[in-house]
Amino acid sequence: MNTSIRAIAAAAVALAASTTFAASDTATLNVTASVAAVCKLTLSGPMAFGALDPTSTADATATVTASYKCTKGTPVTSFTVNGVTTGTYAGTMTGAGTTPDSIAYAIAWTNPTAYTGLGLGAVTAKTVSLGGTILNANFVNVKPDTYSGSVGVAVNY
Repeated sequence: MNTSIRAIAAAAVALAASTTFAASDTATLNVTASVAAVCKLTLSGPMAFGALDPTSTADATATVTASYKCTKGTPVTSFTVNGVTTGTYAGTMTGAGTTPDSIAYAIAWTNPTAYTGLGLGAVTAKTVSLGGTILNANFVNVKPDTYSGSVGVAVNY
């Protein structure tokens, strides 16, 4: 029996020596991010009136669509054309020549209904149609030239 006790004791010592005891400690890793309130505005193209015919009696017209999306929950406060919120903007294009003439035009739009962003992904954009008009009287007495200008279109949030 002495031999059995010695064998068991030897096995216990061998087992204890081969077992590694590990200690551990834990910590919490906080993960954070932020998403800014943004809106993305795109225009369907330039407002191109094309070649104006001074022999015509018709006004010239052109249309552009403005589309915008905003981050979810972002309220839009206004839609503007060159800072104007009233739905009509009057501007002037200037000729490229050395003694340029200018052509007056107007852009009209219907102010969009209230909009709060639904996100920038696969959601339907809010659209605003911008209708441009050049009265015939504004281009029948100008020099032949290429006329241009620029207008800021903005969605404010």
